[in-house]
Parts: sequence; C-alpha cells; structure tokens
Amino acid sequence: MKGGKFYVKGSFTVEAACIMAAVLLSISVMIHQAAHVRDEAVGAMGLHEAVEKGRHEKGAELHVISSTVQDYMGHPMTFSSYQIQLKSSWNRISGKAQGTGWNHEIEGKRFRPEAFLRKVTLIEGLGESDGD
Repeated sequence: MKGGKFYVKGSFTVEAACIMAAVLLSISVMIHQAAHVRDEAVGAMGLHEAVEKGRHEKGAELHVISSTVQDYMGHPMTFSSYQIQLKSSWNRISGKAQGTGWNHEIEGKRFRPEAFLRKVTLIEGLGESDGD
C-alpha cells in the first residue's frame, strides 16, 4: 500500500472476469431451459384442451377447434411455432401437437352422455329388483 492506495494484482481481475463469464453463461442457459419447458407445457395443455373440446362438443369441426386453440396459446419462446392436428375415427378423437424438436400425442373416446344415462338406469333397475 503506497500513499493510501490499495493495489491488486492483474491476475485477480482476469480471474474475476472469467468467473463472471461462466456465471452469466450458466444463467442464460437456465433461462433458455425454463423457456423450453414452458413451451412444452403450453403445447401439451393446448393439445389436451383441443382434444377435450373435440370429445365433448357435438358437431364441432375439428380443424376449427385446433386452429382456435392454436391461436390463443401465445407465441412460443423457443419453438418456431405450435401445430395442433385433430383426427376423428369412429368413436375416438386423437390429437398431435408439434413444436421444434418436440411432439406429443393424446387420444380419447368421444363423450357419450346417453350411454352413461343408460348404464345408470340399468344399475338402478337391478338395485330395485334385488331389493338393495
């Protein structure tokens, strides 16, 4: 220490700069990974919503449902875009969502409330005949 000034060796400054570069790089990688996980979650939830709407809304056009859900999913952070496709075969609805390097598929039966009501009526009739 000369004349009230404190001197530090130059190597300390270079080491600190290297450490800061590594810290900032790791933080940016974590932010990118969080954005990627967010995009996957939004894509999966949008696909699930589209399939559920396709299952429950009678007479709805599947391409309209998929484009509507796709429109309000927002802008992806790491994917170039979301694509949702719905298909119907007999009594099943299947959906596929795609993003950059990511895809997800969901399939479910069409919702038929009349079948449920018939089963409930049958169970009630069996219960009355047995005396339960």
